[in-house]
Amino acid sequence: MTAEERIFSIVRGGLYAKLPSLALPLGRLTCREGDVDPAGTDGEAAVFAPGLLRREFLAESDLPERLTLHLLLHLMLGHPWGRQGRARALWDTACDLAVGLVRHALLPQEPETPAAFSARCKLQARRAVRAPAIYALLLEQPDALTAEEQAAFYLDDHRLWQLSASASAPKTADGGAETGWQALGRKLPDPLPPKPVIGSGSGNAAFAVRPDARGSRAFAALLRECSEMRENRHVSGDEFQYAWYLYGLEHYGGMPLIEPLEYSEERRLRELAVVIDTSASCSRSLCAAFLGELAGILTREDLFFERFNLHILECDCEVQQDTRLTTLAELTDWLRTMTLHGGGGTDFRPAFRYVDGLVERGEFAHLPGLLYFTDGYGVFPDVPPAYRAVFVMLRYRYDDIDLPAWAEKLILEAEAPKGDERWI
Repeated sequence: MTAEERIFSIVRGGLYAKLPSLALPLGRLTCREGDVDPAGTDGEAAVFAPGLLRREFLAESDLPERLTLHLLLHLMLGHPWGRQGRARALWDTACDLAVGLVRHALLPQEPETPAAFSARCKLQARRAVRAPAIYALLLEQPDALTAEEQAAFYLDDHRLWQLSASASAPKTADGGAETGWQALGRKLPDPLPPKPVIGSGSGNAAFAVRPDARGSRAFAALLRECSEMRENRHVSGDEFQYAWYLYGLEHYGGMPLIEPLEYSEERRLRELAVVIDTSASCSRSLCAAFLGELAGILTREDLFFERFNLHILECDCEVQQDTRLTTLAELTDWLRTMTLHGGGGTDFRPAFRYVDGLVERGEFAHLPGLLYFTDGYGVFPDVPPAYRAVFVMLRYRYDDIDLPAWAEKLILEAEAPKGDERWI
């Protein structure tokens, strides 16, 4: 046994300790060195660049382990034999993305890069989690993933696939074209969440939620900070028209005529952006609590001017819905009849990009801030927005470990979770 084979045996042992369910395919996988960068598979063995295993192992790098699992999943998913006339570059991308999704399903505790997280959320939302479905999605919608997201799981060299694809793939007993590796791959976990908390797990899911009646002084105080002084159409009993007052003194023997003003200077909200996290990590009861806070505070007559500009966004890993409300009657009707949309992964960036676009197009003239109702799990923007951003969370149901320094946080009091709700 060569030094490289001994190192590869140690690497396989480490993977077996983490993933005992892959004992059989790991035991079948062999290794050799070849002309690849940094590694690849010829349809049977893991092929590494000369000296790579020894060099990375001595450096105590996790690259040998990551490459081995990546190559093994390619084999178990049948990628080297599955192109079947598809465009090679796009098929390679789809296969790497599919491997990344399965790897996360096997090792969900491992950290993800923002691009990998975003790509996984978008693909899960569209239910495209296997290479053929991902290929079809990217072929039909080239902008479905950014270039960075498409490359998020790139790790190996696929040139040797041409050799394995040109050879005859082993046949099954019934004449099918499934290989032995693919038979082992049938036991791999489904990258789609098996039991999403909200909706069906698709980013296109729609679900009705009844607001949970509640109210918060802290939330009301926050909204007051976003308000502004402005004339509001409103009969004022404390002020009157001086013209009529003087006219009465002059023409009616010193008797003033009192006409109340039909406007007054008041501090109220004119514009506001609200985002509701409708991702799968937010339970139905959590969304109901979010809406309860909105219903209890926003419908107060003394909070908004007679006409206002309120955008309520529903967002998981994409902006699913934007509802613009301009009067209290519209707001009350929306709270009574609304249906939330979402159920995918969580990414805060699309909502901020969308609101930035509203500001650039002039749909917000003086936006004081954005309120984001969430549990805190997701990808945050790297750059702070030009407006105030407050992430509103409920006690026992949030995680602020990744909250950036520029983001404000408001924790609303809530009862401890009950039933199937989880503690955070």
